[in-house]
Amino acid sequence: MAYRDYNVMSAQGITDVEMLKANDGPEKYAGTPRVNTFMVNKVYQDNLKAGMSKNEANVRRIEAQRLVKEVKGWRGY
Repeated sequence: MAYRDYNVMSAQGITDVEMLKANDGPEKYAGTPRVNTFMVNKVYQDNLKAGMSKNEANVRRIEAQRLVKEVKGWRGY
């Protein structure tokens, strides 16, 4: 099976490896759908650290999860 970038920004030319490196993520997630799970959770934690309320951070996490699901549907995986 050929390598594929799964991150939702890959259509804009951002590779999984680039995204994970920029966000201190484990490179073992590159080429897997887990890259999106990692990023959703990382941004959630970053939002909390920045002072966002848990409620607002959860709303944004749910929006991100919906976007990931939508993109996966568009791409057929």
